[in-house]
Amino acid sequence: MGSPDPGSARERRSGPPDSLWSGPYRRASAGMFSLAFLEAYSVTAITTAMPRAAEELDGVALYGLAFAATLAASVVAMAVAAPWLERTGPGRPLFTGLGLFTVGLLLGATSGTMGQLVLGRAVQGLGVGLNAVALYVVIARVFPANERARMFAALAAAWVLPTVVGPPISGAITDRWGWRWVFLSVPVLALVSAALLRSGTGGTGGSDPSDPGASGPGAPPEDGPTVPWRRERRPAFALVAAAAVLIVSDAGQHRSAWWVPELAAALAALVAVTPRLLPPGTWLARRGLPAVVLMRALIGTAFTVADVYLPLLMIQQRQLPAWLAGLSLTIGGVTWFCGSWLAGRGLLQPAALLRVGSWVLLLGIAVAGLVAQPGVPAWVAWLGWAVGGLGIGMCYPILSVLLLEQSGPAEQGRNAAALQLNETLTSAAVLAIVGAVFAALLTSGGQGYMLAFTIAAALALAAALVAGRVH
Repeated sequence: MGSPDPGSARERRSGPPDSLWSGPYRRASAGMFSLAFLEAYSVTAITTAMPRAAEELDGVALYGLAFAATLAASVVAMAVAAPWLERTGPGRPLFTGLGLFTVGLLLGATSGTMGQLVLGRAVQGLGVGLNAVALYVVIARVFPANERARMFAALAAAWVLPTVVGPPISGAITDRWGWRWVFLSVPVLALVSAALLRSGTGGTGGSDPSDPGASGPGAPPEDGPTVPWRRERRPAFALVAAAAVLIVSDAGQHRSAWWVPELAAALAALVAVTPRLLPPGTWLARRGLPAVVLMRALIGTAFTVADVYLPLLMIQQRQLPAWLAGLSLTIGGVTWFCGSWLAGRGLLQPAALLRVGSWVLLLGIAVAGLVAQPGVPAWVAWLGWAVGGLGIGMCYPILSVLLLEQSGPAEQGRNAAALQLNETLTSAAVLAIVGAVFAALLTSGGQGYMLAFTIAAALALAAALVAGRVH
């Protein structure tokens, strides 16, 4: 990868424009926006097409594994990405991630068996994990600190349109031409994203070794927060965590008579290895970076749990059609962007904004959960999820900005990986626990749904309490 022009890197740091879409930021912003759009479209489109793919390949029994494999592979890739980024900068991991993402999609599109489709989804997960970590470092090197919140808000905006139009478009493609064409449509977007990113960031994410603020290859280490992790063992710990995620997913489906000890063993493995992948003191909410990493996992998991069970509640308890039940996902996506936009305005101090956002998320979960009670109108759920999306949107970009502020240049990749690893593993573990108990309560009316929303609310409350420790 070639190095960007040093003059342009200094220009980015010295004279921020009025908009991310003007001046030296324009092409970089377009590239990162396109990458986020690609990920959002792939999630919505492939999720819509997967049921038909599983039926055609006679692999419904492996349906859950096709999603768990992507998640598990991304965990490994995130851990591998951190030391790679420290050695080479973000360029190679980012474009390698795009390449693996594309290869995984092509493997899926040409699958003759469900096993090959699961393999393709795992390769796709490797790409997702590399991209997720590298993108943080690219943002840190291209944009000055006062513009990063706006860039993260722009990434949230990239999810809005795919959330709205992705399912109907991919559904129409699946019905008319087949599910394979959904998988084949995404690599076209990947090529566009790669071209825009290379053009806008000089191929290496904007690092400038001659600039004291850069940390690319050859740049001297800077003073900053030092985290004494056992970096040489991180990939091994990540492999154990990934295996545990797969076992958690399998146990949650109750397919084996031994699912209870299987689930317990997998969760114990996650508890044992996850702290080794995180900054010391993360689960104790130690002030500063550990609290940032913990809060991201709390709000992300709270939102995910409610987001997963709300459409199911609307279908099973209120007998709504799937497209109408899924309206909550669209509403939450739109208001998530609105919250991110507000966060990017800098109207409140970060800790205050995080507290407000956590309480707003808690309120949204509580209101949406009321629909589990008979007699509460269905529209209350959509109102609640509009509030919930606004709350998490206020928190997400601020946590990302704080992470970069509290990371030395040589630690940005490592800490970005920790931020996303903790959220991924926490969400997987909590969803497995909720799913296992939910299945046992299926004959108890709405009690299973109330449990899910109660756990989500408790996590949002915990996030509100941690918010004051992020500095």
